[in-house]
Amino acid sequence: MGELAGAGWQSITGGRSGARWWWHRQLKKPFFGRFMKPWRWPQGVPAEGWQRVTIASGSHAELAAVVAESAASVRGVVVCAHPMGLASKGFWLRNGHAQRLLDDGFHVVLFDFNGFGESPSTNFDWPADIVAAGQWARRRFPGLPVHAMGASFGAMHALNAMHHADYPFDRVVAESCAATLPLFWKAYPFAHTVLQVGRFFAPAMERGLRAEWNIQHLKPGARLLLIHSRGDTWTPVFHGDRLQAAAPRGVQLTRLTLERADHTHGLRDEPDTYWPAVREFLAAD
Repeated sequence: MGELAGAGWQSITGGRSGARWWWHRQLKKPFFGRFMKPWRWPQGVPAEGWQRVTIASGSHAELAAVVAESAASVRGVVVCAHPMGLASKGFWLRNGHAQRLLDDGFHVVLFDFNGFGESPSTNFDWPADIVAAGQWARRRFPGLPVHAMGASFGAMHALNAMHHADYPFDRVVAESCAATLPLFWKAYPFAHTVLQVGRFFAPAMERGLRAEWNIQHLKPGARLLLIHSRGDTWTPVFHGDRLQAAAPRGVQLTRLTLERADHTHGLRDEPDTYWPAVREFLAAD
């Protein structure tokens, strides 16, 4: 919806950046309003070893992020893109992904998309946020492979960013990724209607936020792991089927289908299946 708000709403606001972001925030509220609250470090998770940083994004936001370096033999860097929710970047801390990555030799970068957690709300260009985080990781850790791990909202934008010429990721783990936004929001009539209106007035913008479309830009040599679960009512396995069907022929796309895991909770609900597959995918030569 960035194009819609950046063009149509800009004419209403006279192009003033502060007013323009105000309209963006109003358009976000049907989808994310309940998550736009003050962020706190997850209770019970040690903060030692994590450094706070700020990352400038093409979305015009200064993204709040934290970074930690692995004490193990280093294999690369993983940038984690959070799902919707109050936890934002804390999702990876609270659920154990970050610590497992550190234990397995990966430096970890956790960031808040604009409008979530500690990052200010600007526009709808969340793909620019994940690209900025990945490029920041490449500058911070030169010479190391840089990967992305996304869940739901974050997974979608890891795929939606694939058309960027400076896409920074070698491998992407995408869990609970919806093929399209309308499919995800169909149970919420008002939000679904807003999306359908956006598709009518700004079809190019809608395609920019449609993972099923943007996966076509998966570059030769890049690798993608799609994770879905038969126990997930939000993004059932058919979302993965549609994404796989839309991917370019010959790309290195791997599927992992879990049996009972809830939405975004493969590690919590089926750790013995989920984590070995993710670790092998990220660490493989």
